[in-house]
Amino acid sequence: MSAQALRLFNTLSADVQREALTLAESLPEDEAVYVAALRSMPTNKRRQFLFSLSKKKWGL
Repeated sequence: MSAQALRLFNTLSADVQREALTLAESLPEDEAVYVAALRSMPTNKRRQFLFSLSKKKWGL
């Protein structure tokens, strides 16, 4: 698991962490953490999070 995904995982509630662990059975660990986190976020926070990820990946 990447350091960024691990930091995000540690901020999630226990229920969302369990969901991420369940998702990790069928998805890569990083992806499972991001999917579980996104599912639990309100829409406006989800948009901000996705934008921050795109900034880091593409330098926007």
